[in-house]
Amino acid sequence: MTTRFAKAIEKGGNELHCLICEAPLLHSLSWRALFFLRSEEKICRACKDNFIRIEGRAVCPKCGRPQESEELCGDCLKWEADPLTRSLLRQNRSVYIYNTFMKEVLARFKFRGDAELVFAFAPSFINAFHQYYRHTPAVLVPIPLSEERKAERGFNQAERLASLLKKPVMHPLIRIENEKQSKKSRKERIKPKTVFRTEKGSVKNLDIILIDDLYTTGATLHHGADCLMTSGEAKSVSSFTLIRS
Repeated sequence: MTTRFAKAIEKGGNELHCLICEAPLLHSLSWRALFFLRSEEKICRACKDNFIRIEGRAVCPKCGRPQESEELCGDCLKWEADPLTRSLLRQNRSVYIYNTFMKEVLARFKFRGDAELVFAFAPSFINAFHQYYRHTPAVLVPIPLSEERKAERGFNQAERLASLLKKPVMHPLIRIENEKQSKKSRKERIKPKTVFRTEKGSVKNLDIILIDDLYTTGATLHHGADCLMTSGEAKSVSSFTLIRS
């Protein structure tokens, strides 16, 4: 697939444009930038300022949700109150708040096939990962899509995000539940069910970090953690997501 960056070079241009609004950026584009400096900023200052980072804020100690206190949030209290889900997920940390601007950009990224938008998030995503998990010798596991959903979108956004981190990646989870989480109520998302399967011992004694785009109730990540802990025999499971709603 020819990227918009390669097309710019083919046309003889040396000006890079914002991946979101297409405003010209100040630094020039080169083949070296294209292949080796992917972590450089690929969005303009105005678009960058519309992304709200989760930093310097009170958050839930378990899921990283921004809030007024540092106590467990309502969702985490429910997860921890249930003996079947208690302590499945060691912690979650996220980069951005789910504001109106992020909602539109995420829709373009996930549902409209704009896979290049992953590089709009790259610098902040990479920096936040090192902030939270620098000293964690873990293996990354992107949350999988069903084969039908992946064919529909053309790529898995969680895999694209994981590729930015330059860490070992495994794909032990197989999705067997295909209904979109966005179509469900909060109660339906949290309801126990079988969402994934994996081979017995597939991640035995490994520390796993699940990668996904959006943490809403935590249902998908808890289902993944449950599968990896019980069937996969993981040592521990944490998660890192682009956004916390």
